[in-house]
Amino acid sequence: MVTTSTSAPWQEISLIELSEDTEAAFMTVIASVPVGRKFTVNDVRRRLDAAEVPAGQRGGLFNRAIAAGLILPVKVSAWGVDYDVRVPSTGETAHAATVRVYRRIGVEP
Repeated sequence: MVTTSTSAPWQEISLIELSEDTEAAFMTVIASVPVGRKFTVNDVRRRLDAAEVPAGQRGGLFNRAIAAGLILPVKVSAWGVDYDVRVPSTGETAHAATVRVYRRIGVEP
């Protein structure tokens, strides 16, 4: 089965100047999502803003949360290919952009 991903190399580059406090704040917000719940950045945007997590670093931080075992991207399969489930972004500057849907899994940061 083929899996497609929307991760981009620039997401990791965006983390070069990431502080430990910012990463910890992001992981705390993600850990606050109940285990088993599906969610998007739309659902946690206000909390990330309040925690002062820069919008430009969030894509890379979601990838780190996946690597840490906190979340998994929700997938849909069609004709033997897995695709990320995406929904419209509600961000102020979204301009018809979409965001990934994640499922919170049971690992703590």
